[in-house]
Amino acid sequence: MRYAPGPQVVFVHIPKNAGQSVRNALQAATPLSYAPLAADLGVTEAEAEWAVERGFDHPRLGAIHPAHLTLRLLTEEFPALLTVLSRSHSFALTREPRARFLSALMQRMKEFGQVGDLRTDDPKVRDEAKAVCDWLDQRPHFADLPYIHFTRQTDFTDLDDTRRISAVFPVERMDALQNWLVQTTGLQIVVAHDHARRQPKPMTRIIQPMVRFASRTLPRPLRRALHPLWTGSKLFDQASDTYGKTDLGPEVEAFIARYYAADAALHAEAGVTAQRWAAMPQSAR
Repeated sequence: MRYAPGPQVVFVHIPKNAGQSVRNALQAATPLSYAPLAADLGVTEAEAEWAVERGFDHPRLGAIHPAHLTLRLLTEEFPALLTVLSRSHSFALTREPRARFLSALMQRMKEFGQVGDLRTDDPKVRDEAKAVCDWLDQRPHFADLPYIHFTRQTDFTDLDDTRRISAVFPVERMDALQNWLVQTTGLQIVVAHDHARRQPKPMTRIIQPMVRFASRTLPRPLRRALHPLWTGSKLFDQASDTYGKTDLGPEVEAFIARYYAADAALHAEAGVTAQRWAAMPQSAR
């Protein structure tokens, strides 16, 4: 969650749904407060802000990501944040579930599997998808940091079959979100989607081993400085362009359709809401 006390707005950050872009836009438009989270975690506000970005070792939950807290978690462990949510205008963004699953899978493999830059059609991706689905199949609710990006989107918007968020929009309709914020709270933001994942083109398979070998010989600061230049080059393209062509196998595809069925319905509903909002006369908003 991101809380802006001035306009009394809460952004419920569903992982892998353009959250960093929205966070950056909010932060540029109005001060954000981490005081409620600090109260719930028993740390200073500066420490709470750090925890939101890096993760936190919770005494009861273990390693969690405080930026991504489901409504069930808020109810059970985060009373200060729950109070803020109930008293504020709140919004979330949704994404088509299969594309979101693939995006989460690629991030997990890079962050926890240390595989580096990988294409979605790599055989390792299909194997990891099956392993993740097997893990998820045993856990209807969880907060484990290595798997948090695979949580259902409805876990952040609904609780006990009741919608608890003021407004939900698709990630592709930032215009509707921005209109809603202006009309509801007076807050103007400009969202630039600047965190889209990129992946190497097929032609780079030949040079990838050489690049990895060369990068290991460079100091870490230099590697970090060069990485954006490498991934931003013409040797890379948008990973999402290949998601529809990626074959995850019938078992995984069936699991995604079943496990995220409510998310698919939520995303479709959000699309209708965005269209209705855009068509609504100014005086009626």
